[in-house]
Amino acid sequence: MDPLLSAECAETVSILYAVIFGAGDACVQVSTGSILTAFAAFMVLVVLAQYLARRLWARVTGAAKPPEETPQKPFSRHPDYDGGPIRSTRRRKD
Repeated sequence: MDPLLSAECAETVSILYAVIFGAGDACVQVSTGSILTAFAAFMVLVVLAQYLARRLWARVTGAAKPPEETPQKPFSRHPDYDGGPIRSTRRRKD
């Protein structure tokens, strides 16, 4: 019988442990908890890699600080447009 297919295991390790340290001659536990733990660790690594990549990209492109916007003037009515066809229902009484 093939030793890789034997049901006898001296040790059982989780998927995350097998990925990080290797399984060697141990059996790998394929359960919901083991799969979810490995998936959660993978997602944490993806989020950290995205954060670092965005910081590096901002440093390389020089877009670390957004440009400051100049404050806009408040809206003021122009006297030439008071008699136009498009006007507010609340007209100014002069």
